[in-house]
Amino acid sequence: MQAYAARLPAQLSGGQQQRVALARALITSPQILLLDEPLSALDPFLRLRMRAELKKLQRELGISFIHVTHGQDEAMALADIVVLMNGGRIEQQGSPREIFNHPRTEFTAKFIGGHNVIAIGDETFAVREDRLKLRRPDEAVNGPSMAGTVSEVEYQGTYVRVAIVADGGADISAQLTDIQFDATSYAVGERVLATWDPAQASPLKTSSSVTVPSPEKAA
Repeated sequence: MQAYAARLPAQLSGGQQQRVALARALITSPQILLLDEPLSALDPFLRLRMRAELKKLQRELGISFIHVTHGQDEAMALADIVVLMNGGRIEQQGSPREIFNHPRTEFTAKFIGGHNVIAIGDETFAVREDRLKLRRPDEAVNGPSMAGTVSEVEYQGTYVRVAIVADGGADISAQLTDIQFDATSYAVGERVLATWDPAQASPLKTSSSVTVPSPEKAA
């Protein structure tokens, strides 16, 4: 940033201002750095660059970062431990992979994204969108299933998202690879069966509250 030393704050780009703010915070050699929505005002490309830079800084400095964010992708990419809060209470905590693959509550499954919350009888569970399989009504299904109608087909680059309105009114969706979609070409208005492997479904509670131990108890 030496080349920009003579510039006023308003003459710096968003990413440059973020770097200056980080430098001011780090120059005091803190033991813990609190980052409150540090990437929220940046465009998507710059957000990715700054995210990588934060990760690099954390590794090089060896200090703890507490990163407050509403961005699920930021939490998944940056955190060693994710603490998901709802109304001031801890809903779930764990590694990013644990939170994503094994949500414990409806709030967690919906907030973290990429999941279908499915209720059958008295049970509610989460099924990842990329693990939901689609079949046509006349195809044999091995396992639980829900009938519905395709409501939207969205090309997302790395996958195709097929949205379905189930017969009971629930909105669910499946992520298909290009190869999977090209082999079936589901269209809006078409009837389908959504099915999944029960072993890959996570049972859900309505809500949860996790107690975080004090440092003394954690030791």
